[in-house]
Amino acid sequence: MFYKTKTNKINNESRAMLALRMIDTVNKSGIEDAKVSNAFVQLEAVNARYQIAIEPGTAKQVSLSITDKYKERTTLFVSMYEYVYGLLNSPDDEMKAAATLLFEQLSKYGKNFSAYRLADRSLRYIRILESLKMPEYEAALTKTLLSAKLTELDQVQLDYEELYMGRGNTFATKTAPSSLSKELNDAIKLYMDEVNWMATRTNTEAWYTLRNNLQKRFDEVNITSTRKPADTITETPTSTNV
Repeated sequence: MFYKTKTNKINNESRAMLALRMIDTVNKSGIEDAKVSNAFVQLEAVNARYQIAIEPGTAKQVSLSITDKYKERTTLFVSMYEYVYGLLNSPDDEMKAAATLLFEQLSKYGKNFSAYRLADRSLRYIRILESLKMPEYEAALTKTLLSAKLTELDQVQLDYEELYMGRGNTFATKTAPSSLSKELNDAIKLYMDEVNWMATRTNTEAWYTLRNNLQKRFDEVNITSTRKPADTITETPTSTNV
């Protein structure tokens, strides 16, 4: 049958539109048996999962937010590093002592972590933050007026990790359209086979009309027989920067 080859040649969005129009056509057919068959129930179930899979995600927006937090974290840390470094030359002995104590922790991995992998950079920030939150540094932070800045850096680090891990969890659980394409194709073909069989068996105008209307749904989607259109949905967006 023509639909068996046409179904394989359409892209993700056309396939999704075809399934939606087929289901709508059946629901409006007035044939109760056409709406309660196992093949139709299966088509509806697969289509529901497929429609979710091809929805444009928020990957780009999330990646931008991660990049913003990454830059904010770097800016905050560098500003603290340079501020404390400047205080090492303070004429105030107490201020100089406080700065020396803090700088020992701020500088233990250097000022710039760009040579390390992303996870390694985050680990270094975490280690520094853990150290500076210890009781023995409280007085030095108060003396240098850095208590609020440390809290801010700590929060930005937490926000960054939450966004970064959240993106990874989303990608891990999201079903790629390509993995459902064959399943939806099979469900469409199975239902069309059933409609053809019912039209022949019952020899009624209602079933023949449904079959003809469903065939029109295939003609309505944009199909190129010589070239398979490129899918417009990005299945696994990734970021190479952060």
